[in-house]
Amino acid sequence: MSNLPITRVVLYKHGVGYFEREGTVEGDAALTLTFKQSEVSDVLKSLTVLDLDGGHITAVSYDSTKPIEQLLSEIALSIPDRDSLMALVPQLKGARVLIQPEGKAKPVEGAILGVDLREIETANGVSRQSILSILGDEGEVMSFDLYKVGMQLLDPSVKRDLDFYLKTQLSAKKKDARGFTLFAAGEGSRTVRVSYVLEAPVWKATYRILLNADDEPPLIQGWAVVDNMQDDDWEEVQLSLIAGLPVSFRHDLYTPRYIRRPTVQVRETTGVLPPEIEGGFATESVDSMMVEFTDTATDFDALERAPVSAMMSAPVARRRKAATGGGGGYGGGGRSEASSMPTQTRERQIGDLFEYQIERPVSIRRNQSALVPIVLKPFAGRTVLLYQKQARAENPMRCVEFENTTGLTLEGGPVTVLDEGSYVGEAMLDTMKPTEQRLIGYAVELAVRVTDSIKSHNEDVLRVTINRGVMKTHYSTIDTTTYTFANKADRDAIVYLDHPRPDRETKLIDTPQPHEITENYWRFKFVLAKNSTAKYPVKTQRAIWSSISLASIDEKTLNLWVAQKYIDKPTQKVLAEVVKLRGEMANIERQIDRLTKEREQIHTEQKRIRENLQSLGDRSSEKELRERFVRTLNTQEDRLEQIGPEIAARVKELETARGGMERLLEELKFEGNVG
Repeated sequence: MSNLPITRVVLYKHGVGYFEREGTVEGDAALTLTFKQSEVSDVLKSLTVLDLDGGHITAVSYDSTKPIEQLLSEIALSIPDRDSLMALVPQLKGARVLIQPEGKAKPVEGAILGVDLREIETANGVSRQSILSILGDEGEVMSFDLYKVGMQLLDPSVKRDLDFYLKTQLSAKKKDARGFTLFAAGEGSRTVRVSYVLEAPVWKATYRILLNADDEPPLIQGWAVVDNMQDDDWEEVQLSLIAGLPVSFRHDLYTPRYIRRPTVQVRETTGVLPPEIEGGFATESVDSMMVEFTDTATDFDALERAPVSAMMSAPVARRRKAATGGGGGYGGGGRSEASSMPTQTRERQIGDLFEYQIERPVSIRRNQSALVPIVLKPFAGRTVLLYQKQARAENPMRCVEFENTTGLTLEGGPVTVLDEGSYVGEAMLDTMKPTEQRLIGYAVELAVRVTDSIKSHNEDVLRVTINRGVMKTHYSTIDTTTYTFANKADRDAIVYLDHPRPDRETKLIDTPQPHEITENYWRFKFVLAKNSTAKYPVKTQRAIWSSISLASIDEKTLNLWVAQKYIDKPTQKVLAEVVKLRGEMANIERQIDRLTKEREQIHTEQKRIRENLQSLGDRSSEKELRERFVRTLNTQEDRLEQIGPEIAARVKELETARGGMERLLEELKFEGNVG
């Protein structure tokens, strides 16, 4: 058997496919499969071969990575494209063969001596005849016309080399092909199953939502886009489609690897005594060491209060139950009222993955694609509006409020929306689990205009905390956003309003409880009457604070805090002491500053006097002036000697006062509400 047909295909969303082939063999058999060179490593990594009826697989061989010239150089055969038999037989000299002459002559067994060319005179001229010479078992030499006898090779090694040569030449005709040969051993007729994983195009999901009249539930029709990029046709294969992200990777198992080994020199040594083997001791068995791990609600009308799944009338609900086999899933084998075709897809959960099993066999020719139906079911849904300013400031989006009552997990993909047979828009559907609800926006609702206005103000301080010399005043900012909806349509509309939710510190106040909370929005829900204008205010409060260093406060600031009741009496007493010490420190700093400036002024004056002394001569009038300058310098030096200790004393007083203030502030802790 040269090939096994593909019977099952499983396609994944991460770029691989699982393929099963199955066929029947008789006795010992060799099965041949061909893959592209780029696929061989994946095949080697995933190939599974089963002989299902008592036989066994003895080996799987595959083409080498060596070039064809190198492969053929390993055998002593060469067959040209022309006169191949004439060229081959001389290379088989010495091989044992069985010759079957023309007619009913008895077969002759012997060894090939060679082939000779003999010229024969005929009426049409000279013709050449190829004569095969055979050495019989009794030593006789026999000759036959090479092209008028049958010849069977009896030497197994020659047969093997010739078979290898021909197969290698055949595989070389298809440059990117690598052959696999599976050897099955057993008795009688048996079934052999082969499976492997290869790179494959990702299957895609695409949907159509069909909105019907008010008394009928909407339908969802889903298709899978499947591409057959294999070299084999898929004929009546069992197709499954799996969504999820299992781990998959490339690993080169096809290219031979060699490890450089160290060379060890041979050493000549004398014989040695056998070693003494130490006695061992028993340890705990492996089994014994194993451990088992085992609001305020808005008064909506009845239309708004009804859940999506309750939007169908009783007769419609009964029809949907009949269409889905009563359970909402595909396992019941029910029929959809929207189509006379039976349900064609079953879903199966595989860990975190889910699988669409296409019930009917699928045929796709190689290098072709197909749309395969995966769902056609009614679902609980209705048309609503969604306003999200970040998406579109002027108008809300028209959406399908979709509750997945199909019983299937719906893989994400594009959606085309049809309203009573007319195209009305498109959307993208994220993966939906059964019973999950989602808003699917598909068009802009131009009949509804939206404006908004925002007012903000800060509230008074609500709370005060003091710690490590820092006072924090806590208050809040209030934002009121008023949305105005003007509905010019002749029908009521259910509106979802998405208001940004910036962070967890921001809270809603004096606002109806949101219908739901998303990652970034509060989502409110209300009914917008036809031909009307409605306002919807959303009020938020965000806590903020500001900090003040208590080391820099003064008496005026302290008196203001006392008047505003920020602090209590004990805290006021401590801060009053801090203000007193801060005043003493300021006075000391002024004294140090005055002494420092006095010292700098003396140094400047001394520099001027010394410059004048250098310009005086030896005259008597100049001598008197020199003596005056010297007396002034002496007086200044005396003052400089006094200033140094005075500054040092003031600095010490300043450090003492600062240390006392820092100790007071470090020990001061306070937390309280204002008022």
